[in-house]
Amino acid sequence: MRDVAIIGASQTKFGELWDSSFRELISQAGLGAMEDANLSGADLEAMFVGNMSAGLFVGQEHIAALISDSMGMNPIPCTRVEAACASGGLALRQGIMAV
Repeated sequence: MRDVAIIGASQTKFGELWDSSFRELISQAGLGAMEDANLSGADLEAMFVGNMSAGLFVGQEHIAALISDSMGMNPIPCTRVEAACASGGLALRQGIMAV
């Protein structure tokens, strides 16, 4: 297995962000991580999204494609990974395995 590293990270502000949409929040965090890593969309070949309950909370089930589109990352493949409370960890694992 190759060495893999997390080279960028970002997050939205904490709090009640009712004036921001799901698309705005995910784009802010995703694009912030890319900026932190000094990467552009052309540098990405795939995206893995861990999410358990967007359908329940924001009424949107097909979030992988929505996220890549909101971030301007089309046409790269974007996969939603769902594993209850382990969704984020499993999405990270899938990304590692894809390298």
